[in-house]
Amino acid sequence: MPDEPRRDPDRLSRIQRRFAEFAAEYAALPLYSELCRNLAVDRELAALLLAARPGQARPVLWLAALHDLVLRRPDTPAAQWYPSVMGPEGVRHGDPWPDVRRTVLAHRDELLAQISSHGTQTNEVNRAVYVSVGLAAAARDCRDRPLALVELGASAGLLLAVDRYAVRLDSHDGEVVLGDPGSPVRCAGEDRGGVGRELGPAGLALPQVRGRVGLDLEPIDLADDDAVRWLEACLWPEVPGRVERFRAARDLLRDQQPAVQRGDLVEGFSRAVAHARDEAGPEAHVVVFSSWALTYVDSPRRVDLEVELRSLAQDCGTLSWLTAEPPRCAPGIHPPAGLDDPGGTVLGLRRWRDGRELDPVTLGTCHPHGAWVDVALEGLGEQTS
Repeated sequence: MPDEPRRDPDRLSRIQRRFAEFAAEYAALPLYSELCRNLAVDRELAALLLAARPGQARPVLWLAALHDLVLRRPDTPAAQWYPSVMGPEGVRHGDPWPDVRRTVLAHRDELLAQISSHGTQTNEVNRAVYVSVGLAAAARDCRDRPLALVELGASAGLLLAVDRYAVRLDSHDGEVVLGDPGSPVRCAGEDRGGVGRELGPAGLALPQVRGRVGLDLEPIDLADDDAVRWLEACLWPEVPGRVERFRAARDLLRDQQPAVQRGDLVEGFSRAVAHARDEAGPEAHVVVFSSWALTYVDSPRRVDLEVELRSLAQDCGTLSWLTAEPPRCAPGIHPPAGLDDPGGTVLGLRRWRDGRELDPVTLGTCHPHGAWVDVALEGLGEQTS
């Protein structure tokens, strides 16, 4: 690809601006921010992103391709800068760019192959923090019904096992744990709105999950080491606990992975729901949820999905649609007043009971990776059995 930068200089300039923006936004990440600062002025290495598929030319894809390389080749010079390879205490200190640049140039063809054939596909297990809160909120009026979970954009389906993780909500009043307190998979988030006080004492922890299925264009088999390594590569290795939590979830679910069907979220929707309902039984509460999946779907397709939900509601007595998406990505869910972060995550809930839709509820906001939640249960109505 030696002539590609000259053929498309404007696109390359946009890519370099994105690297500069990433470096500024994530300055707290020493390794990734430093790499992006250098890529913003290094046309030769930034140009690798010109090989990305439409919509995928983002800094995170370049970073994931390099992370995948060092996970595969821990003997490369760049690998010594990665906690996921060396361990948190074993990484080098100083300027990583000379080693990284040398590694990228030496393995340029491998990186181009990954960038041209892959997209970022993140299974951030700590998203279980806001998924569990959302599920408990969705079941507020029907907590005795078992759940049939359907995740859109499920990847390897790790969030479908939310009830098998220990999910801790921390606030100044103490902590509340949802899910399985003895689980080896430990998730945690700051409870800024005090929702834990309402969930724990009120007995609104997660209902029993009897059916679960995911839907994804490119499902990941947890027994496929190469595919799982790519998922791990899409994680940011500098964030404490992320890689370790992912590996623990994979170990827990390797032999009991939730079913993840291959398909488009609209065309495959009815088939996925039927699978979950078959497992859970006709009286189950069907909860369809997504976490940073609708943001990658064109607006007309989101409306098509809404039509599918409305149709399902006529056949399903208890149905909820839980979304954790950037503002204005989930149909019918309005961001909270005063929200000034376009990259934030809005937790929203739409519910149908006996074919009738209740008022949509914006539960609140949360960190995209579950580091904190600011959620209230107001507007959900009175709880019933």
